[in-house]
Amino acid sequence: RILVGVSGGKDSLGLLQVLLYLQRRAPVKFEIAAATVDPQADSFDPRGLGAYCASLGVRHHLLSEPVLATAQRVRPTSICAFCSRMRRGRLYGC
Repeated sequence: RILVGVSGGKDSLGLLQVLLYLQRRAPVKFEIAAATVDPQADSFDPRGLGAYCASLGVRHHLLSEPVLATAQRVRPTSICAFCSRMRRGRLYGC
């Protein structure tokens, strides 16, 4: 099984398309699912990703985690490393 982190950007959507292509042609069978971690930021709207994944026949997991609010409370040394760890932690639940 392969879980693809999908943000809605061209890199993650491109990776999803490539994996779907390989899934149809690979000599081994594998499942693909997609997951999006919503950081609960005003500038990020993941609502369209579920419908897009459904149109491809891919199961989509929408996970919500108040990453920015937690970062403001914790005040980590590196916000990028903190967000990455928080998102990855949510993905383990899929």
